[in-house]
Amino acid sequence: MGNINRYVIPALVSAGHTVTVVTHSDKRTAAIKQLGAIPAVGSMTDESFLTDQFTGADVIYLMLSGGTNNDALQAAKDQGKIFYNAAKAAGVKNIVNLSSIGADSPYDEVGVLSYYHFIEAALLQLDQVNIAVVRPVGFYANLYSSISTIKQQQQIVSTVPAKIKRAFASPKDIAATIIPLLETTPKGHTMRYVVSDEATGSELLAALQNALNMPQLKYVTISDDQFLTALLNQGMPKDVAEGFMIMTRAQRTPEKSYADLKAHQPEYGQVKLADFAKEFASVYRGESQGHSNTLADH
Repeated sequence: MGNINRYVIPALVSAGHTVTVVTHSDKRTAAIKQLGAIPAVGSMTDESFLTDQFTGADVIYLMLSGGTNNDALQAAKDQGKIFYNAAKAAGVKNIVNLSSIGADSPYDEVGVLSYYHFIEAALLQLDQVNIAVVRPVGFYANLYSSISTIKQQQQIVSTVPAKIKRAFASPKDIAATIIPLLETTPKGHTMRYVVSDEATGSELLAALQNALNMPQLKYVTISDDQFLTALLNQGMPKDVAEGFMIMTRAQRTPEKSYADLKAHQPEYGQVKLADFAKEFASVYRGESQGHSNTLADH
């Protein structure tokens, strides 16, 4: 029921598919039913529960959305095994796995993004199953975490210098990639990157200055240590905070962190920076809802 699935679920239901949505919270069942889907309340760490839900499905759609284990790296490894065991026991034939850019890189290069490697690696052992891996780049939505510093200090704060170009993906474009893969999963093991647009920090600043009508807005670069301290002060576990610091540090070397993305020559999506800036301004003014959605938010 997050940023991507608010587009995926209604589209699948409208197309006439029977959709079951796994949720850990009874509070979300009404919203799931309102979309025309079937809620299944349980834990993604419960292998038996997942096996029951997967059994008889034409295709399953998986993602890593956090866990109860404070050791996030171990939680990712465990979740990969759980997905593998449940899919195998249920006789699943088709899987779409929402992964991430960086899933092909080690922890010391991309930090928390490397967690997705363990999900991919576990699932790809299912050699008789069609598996489509989807790797989005950084979500536009994660920029919503800047709203508080914009309101309090009229600043966008980042560890990435303003001259460096970063890639962004919209949930709409990610959903537009996922939906057809769910309806017709390609044979074998395939992988798709999703990117909507690229922009430097300076270009991001200009777009938000314009959308917010805030010419005094500034882009401020902070150190890794300052970023890490801020995350720890927010109550984030140290290992996760360090993983996020490494992830943001990787964005300072786009020629390396985007090498595999560029090698796959993905088609760019429809939602450009100017489009997102308008959405950001609407959320900023309280006219619509939006929030970041990373492992840290879970």
